[in-house]
Amino acid sequence: MEKNTLIFGKDLEKIADQAIEAVLRTGRFLAKASIASVSQKEGHANFVTDLDVKVQEMLVTALTPLIPNASFLLEESDEAPRLSELVWIIDPIDGTQNFICQNRQSAISVGLFSQGTGLLGIVYNPFLEEIFTAVKGNGAFLNGNPIHVSEKPLSDAIICAGTSPYYEELHEKALHAVSALFPLCADFRRFGSAALEICYTACGRCDGYFEYRLSPWDYAGASVILTEAGGRIGSIEGGQLDYTQKSGIAAGGQAVFEALRKLL
Repeated sequence: MEKNTLIFGKDLEKIADQAIEAVLRTGRFLAKASIASVSQKEGHANFVTDLDVKVQEMLVTALTPLIPNASFLLEESDEAPRLSELVWIIDPIDGTQNFICQNRQSAISVGLFSQGTGLLGIVYNPFLEEIFTAVKGNGAFLNGNPIHVSEKPLSDAIICAGTSPYYEELHEKALHAVSALFPLCADFRRFGSAALEICYTACGRCDGYFEYRLSPWDYAGASVILTEAGGRIGSIEGGQLDYTQKSGIAAGGQAVFEALRKLL
């Protein structure tokens, strides 16, 4: 997509600038806020705080005027999404357990999609003041500086391995995958935020990423960033990602992506 592309008569880059400012503003609020309540959601060790809900409300309020006819796919929502041609996919706090533990590896994730194609991705860690951004066709950036995936082979690669902690039926499978991959790669990392781990792969801090089950809001925004950084991302099972349902995810540079998907 060329710069200044119009979507429904609106300039995509202008929308991106406004969306980035909304995410930055919301992130600054999050970085200063205190948790008032924590509750358990469905799944093992799956928590939500009052700030997840508050941040989501702030983002919806800020993003709605940018594209009034767009719909929202939200993590903290009990309602079935009204999917339109343009959809914002939002995770208000990716890495909620990290946020509760105050270990600074949590992020706001926002993606804008049109019929399964990512137009815009924003992932912001306000605790480290790092914002990853991408507009389709214009490259990927970290704090305004261009980023690119590494081109290491699997034998030299640092792999981020998601452990699917919410799904007890996948625990053994995830640990078996780590055990099988360990002698084939350089090492593993686990940060506890899928959005950040995919972005770390996009900027070369890590070289690949996989997890056996993620929701769309976990990977949507980061997937645009990774793709624009020259990487590949897709379902472990093969084929294109469906951004309306859960999927196993593999990501990385060309060589690592192909190796991960084959081995997993």
